[in-house]
Amino acid sequence: MRNILIFLNIILLSSCKPAIKETGEAVIQYKNIEKHLAELSSDRYLGRKPMTESEGITVDYIAKEMASAGLEPANKGSYFQEVPLLAVNSKISDTLCFDTPKGSLKFNKLIDYVTFSRRMDTLQTLEKSELVFAGFGITAPEYGRDDFQGMDLKGKTILVFVNDPGYGTTGSYFKGNTMTYYGRWTYKFEEAARRGAKGCLIIHEQGPAGYPWQVVRNNGETTKLYLKPDNGYQDRCAFEGWISQGAAEQLFKNCGMNLNDAKKIALQKDFKPFILPVKVSGWMKSSFKTNTSRNVCGMIRGAKHPDEVIVYTAHWDHLGVGTAVNNDSIYNGATDNASAVAWMLEIARGFRSYPSTERSVLFISVTGEESGLLGSSYYAEHPFYPMGKTVACINTDVMLFLGKFRDVTLTGFGQSELDDWVKRAADQQGRYIAADPNPENGMFFRSDQFPFVRKGVPAIYAKGYTDAIKYGKEETLKILDHYWKKTYHSPFDEYHPTTDDLSGIVDDARLLFRVGTNLANSRKWPVWNNDSEFKIARESSQK
Repeated sequence: MRNILIFLNIILLSSCKPAIKETGEAVIQYKNIEKHLAELSSDRYLGRKPMTESEGITVDYIAKEMASAGLEPANKGSYFQEVPLLAVNSKISDTLCFDTPKGSLKFNKLIDYVTFSRRMDTLQTLEKSELVFAGFGITAPEYGRDDFQGMDLKGKTILVFVNDPGYGTTGSYFKGNTMTYYGRWTYKFEEAARRGAKGCLIIHEQGPAGYPWQVVRNNGETTKLYLKPDNGYQDRCAFEGWISQGAAEQLFKNCGMNLNDAKKIALQKDFKPFILPVKVSGWMKSSFKTNTSRNVCGMIRGAKHPDEVIVYTAHWDHLGVGTAVNNDSIYNGATDNASAVAWMLEIARGFRSYPSTERSVLFISVTGEESGLLGSSYYAEHPFYPMGKTVACINTDVMLFLGKFRDVTLTGFGQSELDDWVKRAADQQGRYIAADPNPENGMFFRSDQFPFVRKGVPAIYAKGYTDAIKYGKEETLKILDHYWKKTYHSPFDEYHPTTDDLSGIVDDARLLFRVGTNLANSRKWPVWNNDSEFKIARESSQK
């Protein structure tokens, strides 16, 4: 009887104990991710464009949630890092005129061409500028490639293809079908400026660019944001922009060539630039405004090695209010990128519930990604922790609402040892690692891990993406294709709670929480693979 009473007392006492507090992965919950996603992608936030009235409520919401999760303010007692920006509003000429051997061609703005400029001059003109065909606009000594061959480009405009010569191939020239940074449009404008060109026009092709002309058009005469310069961007081209594939076909035809012939010439390893029998004329009128935007940053200080840090990033901005489509002009940006902000905030809650980590963990929701990785670039130049002490960057972007995934797609697969860290966590979830299905689109260079990568910090850009359990791989890829063609950077990027399924984002948050805690409690420093172009930058930063 006495033993029975003792047993009953143990049961009674056990039942009166408070429930053990959930920690780590168990803290990461669907309802919290949904709350953040639904809030940030609602019409109230007007598409979250930096330096507009919606920025304040956006960054205040994220800072409040970081504080609620128990993160310390990361910037000398503040949750904000100010990012000085330049806003440029431009009106471009109704037509861009090309004088050709077969007469004048007039390409219509937005339909056939889009141009912009960050140079702080109120009027920019092209007045019968010579047009130089410069292949892919690449200078790459490691590939024995120079598309300029010493040509004097002062006062001239160059015409180039998007992507790089490896596109559409399985060969070893460049990286085959995997885009290098030389293929990014940002690089082409940078190189044209270094070469002294007055203008740079990129020929848009949907496959090599990775998105349709509509994306270029939607960003036509809109406010452009850049980091505030010290020199008024006088070292940049006066004209940067795109012409449509149809316009390019017409232009080459008037020069006695066709676009396919031009592409074949550009693909030759010994390509040399040449002046087309064309003069181009047009103008832009611009106004400028300087202001500051904000990165939002919270942290957990490491217990043993607080000077070493793992960084999580997710940009908060989208395109704001723009061209109306079906009477809707708010570009809500639910997948791009309210989804990843929600992902990051919930990972932060997971870390805060964790007993402790040896290394510090920093969470940054950055501004200006849509304008060229501005917030992450500013942080990389003004970091709270030196890049040589930054162990890794974990980033994601454009998370889809298709439920659970079998795959974990690694954008930038094969670049560093971090692939193995992700694979171990994926194995524990019963998932497999997949490479980016469209490496030709250069996504590794298009999101906020890239400024860290350029400084030599190994980075993860991972998510469920190509094999949703509900749909299977074939149907998932069709949905992806539709997303990039119809939803990306449009007012249709919205959250629909009755049909969208965020369980895959929950899985991804738990997986990348696990990767982060493993890194934060390790003494290892993941390294770049030997064939990575970023290996040298890492070695330099840690000398």
